[in-house]
Amino acid sequence: MRRTSLLLASAVVATATLATALPASAATTGTTTTTFVLNGGALNLTVAPTATIPSAFAGSSSVSGSLGTVSVADLRGGLVGWTASASSTTFTTTAGDTPSSSVTYVPGLASNTGIAVVLPVLTATLTSTPVAVMSSTGVVGTNTASWTPTLTVALPSNALAGTYTGTVTTSVA
Repeated sequence: MRRTSLLLASAVVATATLATALPASAATTGTTTTTFVLNGGALNLTVAPTATIPSAFAGSSSVSGSLGTVSVADLRGGLVGWTASASSTTFTTTAGDTPSSSVTYVPGLASNTGIAVVLPVLTATLTSTPVAVMSSTGVVGTNTASWTPTLTVALPSNALAGTYTGTVTTSVA
């Protein structure tokens, strides 16, 4: 029995020695899961603060001119398009308050950057309720667009001479 115990003890010691003497398998590659957040920015609109339409003579049926550059910067970094809309007050003068009868907005073609299809509305009749004047589709990431709309104000036949003032409001969503 003593011999069996001695043999068993020798076998355990030999196995333990062999197990620690064998080289461990070394890893040749490793992976690290890495994450980060890319925050989207804002959807911004820039318009000229003032615009002066060229003068016309009393009796003219309309006046027409540029509103200046309208720019949209879509920094949201997504796939959702945007729509620019415009509205207008009537144009009045202090010389008797003869209002304009119709205001039309022709955006013209837009120049744009980024991946987006930017399409104008051919002609929009403006009232106090906003109507679409330009839109983007097929958006991928950030994009910008700029255009220079023409505003035409129709005048009634009894329009009085004077300086007419009105407000065109442009928005983007």
